[in-house]
Amino acid sequence: MDYITMLSPKQQSNPIIHDMRQTILAVQQTSEGTMFKDFAVEYKGNTTRLSDFVGRGKYVLADFWASWCGPCLREIPNLIAANNKYKDCGLQVLGIAVWEEPDESLKVIAEKNIPYPQILGVSEEITNIYGINAVPHIILFAPDGTILARGLRGEEIDKRLEGIFHNNK
Repeated sequence: MDYITMLSPKQQSNPIIHDMRQTILAVQQTSEGTMFKDFAVEYKGNTTRLSDFVGRGKYVLADFWASWCGPCLREIPNLIAANNKYKDCGLQVLGIAVWEEPDESLKVIAEKNIPYPQILGVSEEITNIYGINAVPHIILFAPDGTILARGLRGEEIDKRLEGIFHNNK
C-alpha cells in the first residue's frame, strides 16, 4: 500500500516526502526480478554505459561506492576476493564510483590495487534511477540483465556467488 497517498495534499507536497516517494518507486522498479535500467556516464570524452557490462552473458556484481565512504572501503577486499575467485567462472565485478570527482576515486583504485573495471563520475541523477541514497550498494545482475540481489555485503557476497558458481570452479 502506498502510505504516502494517505497523507494530506499539503504533506504530500513536502519536498522530503516527494523525494522519499521517488526513492521508493525507484527501488520498486529496480527490485529483484526486474530488468536492469541502463545509464551512461561521460568521462574524458568517452561514454561508458552500464549495458557495456550488464546483459552480456556474465553475472555482474556492481558496487556503487565512493572513496570517502568507510564502509565502501571495507567492502573492497570482499569484492577483490570475489573477482579473483569467480572471474574465470563467468563473473564480472564492476565498480561504480558515485558522488565525487573521478580523481578521488582513481586515488583509491590505485592505492587498493582494484583490478576490476570502474565507471567514474556517476552523479546523483544516476543513483536515483536505482533508488540509491547510501553507499556501498552492491547489486548482482544475472547474465541477461535481471537483478538477482540488491544490498549484498560482506560474507553474503561469497555465499551468493558460491551458490551460483559451485559447479564451475
